Amino acid sequence: MKKKNKYRFLFLLSFLCFFSSLPAQDLEQRISIHLREKPLEEVLSAISRLGSINFSYSPQQIPVKQKVTVHARKKAIRQILDEILTGTGIEYQVIENQVVLRMKTSQSGIPEKKMLSSYTVSGFVRDKATGEALIGANVYEGHSFKGTTANAYGFYSLTLSRGPHEMVCSFMGYEKGSQTILLTTDQKISFDLREMHIDMKEVEVVSGGNAGSFSSSGNGGFRLSPEMLSRMPVFGGERDVIKSLQVIPGIHSFGDGSALFYVRGGNSDQNLILIDEAPIYNPSHLFGFFSVLSPDAIREAEVYKGDFPCNYGGRLSSVIDIKAKNGNLKRFGFSGNIGPYASGLSLEGPIVKDKGSFFLSGRVSTINWLKFLNTTSTVFDIQFYDINAKLNYRINENNRVFLTFYYGDDLFNRAAGNSISTYGIRWDNLAGIFRWNHTFSSRLFSNTTVYYSRYNYYLYTSREQNHFWTSSIANLAAKTDFTWYLNPNNTLKAGFETAFHKTNPGNVNFSFSTNDEEKPIIPLNQSMEYTLYLGNEQKAGKHFTLRYGVRLPLWQDLGPTSVYYFDVNHQVIDTVTVTGSAVYAWYFSPEPRVNLIYAPDQNNALKVNYSRNTQFMQVLSTSTSPFTSLEVWATTGPNIQPRTSDQVSLGYSRKLKHSMFLFSAEGFYKWFQHNIDYKDHANMLYNPLVEGELRFGKAWSYGIELMLSKQTGKLTGLIAYTWSRAFIQTPEINNGETYPAFYDRPHDLCINLSYAANPHWNFSGNWILVSGAAITSPIGFYDYNGYRVPVYGKKNNDRLPVYHRLDLSIAYTFSQPANRYQHSLSLTIYNVYGRNNPFSVNFNRINRDGEFVVPSNLNGGYQLVPTTISVAGMIPSINYQFKF
Repeated sequence: MKKKNKYRFLFLLSFLCFFSSLPAQDLEQRISIHLREKPLEEVLSAISRLGSINFSYSPQQIPVKQKVTVHARKKAIRQILDEILTGTGIEYQVIENQVVLRMKTSQSGIPEKKMLSSYTVSGFVRDKATGEALIGANVYEGHSFKGTTANAYGFYSLTLSRGPHEMVCSFMGYEKGSQTILLTTDQKISFDLREMHIDMKEVEVVSGGNAGSFSSSGNGGFRLSPEMLSRMPVFGGERDVIKSLQVIPGIHSFGDGSALFYVRGGNSDQNLILIDEAPIYNPSHLFGFFSVLSPDAIREAEVYKGDFPCNYGGRLSSVIDIKAKNGNLKRFGFSGNIGPYASGLSLEGPIVKDKGSFFLSGRVSTINWLKFLNTTSTVFDIQFYDINAKLNYRINENNRVFLTFYYGDDLFNRAAGNSISTYGIRWDNLAGIFRWNHTFSSRLFSNTTVYYSRYNYYLYTSREQNHFWTSSIANLAAKTDFTWYLNPNNTLKAGFETAFHKTNPGNVNFSFSTNDEEKPIIPLNQSMEYTLYLGNEQKAGKHFTLRYGVRLPLWQDLGPTSVYYFDVNHQVIDTVTVTGSAVYAWYFSPEPRVNLIYAPDQNNALKVNYSRNTQFMQVLSTSTSPFTSLEVWATTGPNIQPRTSDQVSLGYSRKLKHSMFLFSAEGFYKWFQHNIDYKDHANMLYNPLVEGELRFGKAWSYGIELMLSKQTGKLTGLIAYTWSRAFIQTPEINNGETYPAFYDRPHDLCINLSYAANPHWNFSGNWILVSGAAITSPIGFYDYNGYRVPVYGKKNNDRLPVYHRLDLSIAYTFSQPANRYQHSLSLTIYNVYGRNNPFSVNFNRINRDGEFVVPSNLNGGYQLVPTTISVAGMIPSINYQFKF
């Protein structure tokens, strides 16, 4: 027994000698360490190595996967530990030459963090190669599938119960990312996803934030990805956001050579087009054959058809929210397109790697070679260009700033014969945007935007003498949006905006003073708009999601200006001169909106919606030309009431064949108040009393929209069909009887297919069939003082011929998908079978020999025949595109 005690004493003595030989855990020694967004266990390992410190902890109790950032230069280890462990609920203590880490406990002995039942995981989702935010990426818990989507800046927030979780992040065309965490405190986890290099990228048609359904976490919009846009054959062989809208049910394109489009029975000026949150008023180049944004500058576009969330407003029919590229945060690169009608080049790269980047893109028309094919004496000059630039800088994890600039300019000159006077038109768009993202906490995110946007339009009667008519609209605005992830079932959105608007309804300029003294001056208009909105997305149980909110716009008209007042016969009865910045009219129009989604499972969803919208600015024009018309933007005032629309809709979507196909159907009914109409033979150009030419009534529309899309595999595409009607009733027009709107086109069918035969060859086609637009044609003639005068019956009693067109595209990619340098050659044929789709009709009379005669020649017998005018026949294009 004594011998056993002796051995025990010697073992204890040896054990104590061993630990006495270990280095003391000196937490006051100074070390330098710089690590960013690394797991806690990796940071502790580095500290242990640099300071010869031994840590002891249980990985099951300590969130060792939680990422932390540490920047210390010759700082005490104790101070470093205090900084990185603050807020984690972890405490440390030196016990027997070891630094022991454990969760803090309350006075009752229960770990403090266990007293909370849930915590929030938040962060950003980005492209690993470029650092670009992946808008709409899905972030969810791998076992419960509870999830959310990343917002327009890539930020997400998700509240989960305390304990271990597998976080999964997915995005179409990217490899999934996952990370296992022990959630014992709020954590920041960002995902950098790697793009897939496969034979065929999946084309994405996203409804409501998730592929193929009215997502309970989505916002009801359609997302157009660059991959989808690149596979659509369009004029000139370039991706085109505006022209690509025609594949979405409920959106009618005007037709050839036009950027105009109509949504659910609304006019073309009821569509709001945003570039990084700033409005663009004329989205067209080359009379509408090209859109204003260079395709390489677009990150993605989201489309809303009337039922847009409460943070959008100011238009009645749609919002096209386009996000410009931020620029590559990792490495320098360039891309471009060389084509027969337009060519462009883009540059991007880091200013400070992983913190700031730039993007610069320019495009110029190359179409003037066509004038050498001109055999007439008319000389014309067509040109356009645009510039897109963007800077962004990540100040820290909680703050990031963006600066966006856009400028586009179009010019068309024409001179006939030996004329010394050149006439033509010109328009330009300008936008400058500053944005600041700020993360207050894991649950509160904000974005503040300040922007200036301007649009000018000129009609030149003499370029040499600088004689022209001009109109313009400009805006200066500031707004702040907040997103508060209140709890797992409620996401609040709130914001406010202040905007100053200035419009020139149209004035003339002459280079000599005699005309200046005689010409009338059209008063300019100035207005202020204040908007407050509040909305909530609420999950009610497992299957229901309710999105509701209200938008509160207040409009004020300001001086100085002159205001004309009219009587019931539209004659001027008074003129008031407003001095200074006095408010002479104001309007307040609340806009409630509610959306209910029922999703019994992941494959089916049912949506019902009601929304009201108000529009305070509108284009006054009687033109039905597809080209850029003489655009006059007018604001709400004493003679123009704010236009409003109310819409109800019911939709259903279903995923088929293991989510390979998506079917959706949606019906809507929409009614408009204070709809603007025009008296017969209205004088809209350079008229100080233009408001007296207006008539007001009501309008309504209804329809059914169907779509079947295939989103995966070598063959992708969609079939979209819309049946809809749009009617107008104005007491002083058409004898007060209802008539179809010009844009009432009952049937609209679009078939878009793309086939990737292998990594090099891609074939795509697009076929469109649309009912002809409603027009007014004469029903007879009568003779008066030697003239034959047409007799018109009901308004819009006739229709243009049915519009249909087939576009085909073949693209060959020279490089392998994983190569750094990508380049391809594409052949696009616009209007393959050369159909002449008319956009207007003139009525002429011919004699018995088939020769045209002028209407004033009354000799002989004549027959009335229509003569149609169309834009063009078949138009081929070959383009070389490259990217590095």
